[in-house]
Amino acid sequence: MSDDEILEQRRLARQEKSKRDAELMQLHVLAADVMMGSRSQQVRERALSRVDAWEEGALCSLRYIAEWRRMLNLSPPALRQAMLRLDAEGVALRQNTPFGFLMGRQQ
Repeated sequence: MSDDEILEQRRLARQEKSKRDAELMQLHVLAADVMMGSRSQQVRERALSRVDAWEEGALCSLRYIAEWRRMLNLSPPALRQAMLRLDAEGVALRQNTPFGFLMGRQQ
């Protein structure tokens, strides 16, 4: 494989990751909006149930399990701020989201 082909593959991989990160951000904006509404408790319980399943099945790092539990017990405005962080930790947390059940939902 040539250097140009390797560089192109890397560029495409970065592009795909950026697209996925943007999609996950949109999902978490939706989740934050839902958490501000009347379905907040129902959505919070369902997300916590997903985190419990991660722990029971050893499906996720204990670090993410602990952090999502902590975040899901925050007030809706504080949860929104925590979920939408732009730093590396925010990106990593969105990669391991308990809000997958909201995907495809129209606002």
